[in-house]
Amino acid sequence: MLARFTSKPLALALIAGAVFSIILFAAFHHITGGGRDDLTRAITSTANPVVERFTTMKASTLARAVAVAPLMAPGGPVSEPVAMAAPQPKAIAPRPRSARGPSQLIRTANLDIEVTDVSKSLRAATSITESQLGDVIGLNDETPPSDNEVHTGTMSIRVPQYRFEQTLDALGALGKVKSKSVNAQDVSDQLIDAQARLRNLRRTEADILNIMDRSGNIEQVLNVTQQLSSVREQIEQLDAQIQGMQYQVAYSTINVTFTSPIVVSVPTGFAVLGEAWKSALITLRDFTVGLLSAALWLLAFSPYIIILALIAAFTMHRIRSHALTTRGG
Repeated sequence: MLARFTSKPLALALIAGAVFSIILFAAFHHITGGGRDDLTRAITSTANPVVERFTTMKASTLARAVAVAPLMAPGGPVSEPVAMAAPQPKAIAPRPRSARGPSQLIRTANLDIEVTDVSKSLRAATSITESQLGDVIGLNDETPPSDNEVHTGTMSIRVPQYRFEQTLDALGALGKVKSKSVNAQDVSDQLIDAQARLRNLRRTEADILNIMDRSGNIEQVLNVTQQLSSVREQIEQLDAQIQGMQYQVAYSTINVTFTSPIVVSVPTGFAVLGEAWKSALITLRDFTVGLLSAALWLLAFSPYIIILALIAAFTMHRIRSHALTTRGG
């Protein structure tokens, strides 16, 4: 029977093709089933054209195979496998300050300026405030009774935050700056927290309004109405608080104190004599007033003084009479 098949070339060709197909199927199944290590060694050790088709596999598949199989060099296999470097996670850079938004600062400044004319400086400061789109929220001008005393004037102004530094420079140019201080309070966290609570309250208000749209008895409607009133009151309070902080952030406060210099006068010769004469007159006036006061006290107590004097005179007379009688006897 074998001789009959060997005498037929077509039958031999079919048998060879079937065997070759089985080999290819077994090799493909071996590769796809996890035998990538053996396939890699086969690729690196043979030049079979059928196996060369598998060299066109994806780079990721071959890379995983090479990571566990010995790396083949042109002169032969390397004795130690080459470990692939694990990918390093990228460092996450912190967000810049500009990405988080600008800080919400409430700025306040205090200026103490020495000027020659306080009233004129107050008017100039008012003009500066108006030119910087600000408002004067307080002004006090204390005029002294005499020219030798210090003249003091104070004012409080509010200017837009972006004109804060310009206003400080303009006010400082009015005279000699004796002291200057600038304070800033960061309310960013307070604003964020208040805005978050306000959003939650508004959602609660919307939920309550949806509940009110449903049918219910009078008691339920009244209960929901009370809750709605409480939520709306909290919303109004938070809204006013947020607007107040935003206004303080948008407008900075500057407190200015203007003072006149202390005038020290050196008296001349005639001035010294005049001061001495004035001092003498004052002393004479005080002495005269003291005497008159004593006379008035004596006049007021004169009845008691007269009675005491009569009693004393009568007593002395009796003593003397008794002494004379004793001597005569």
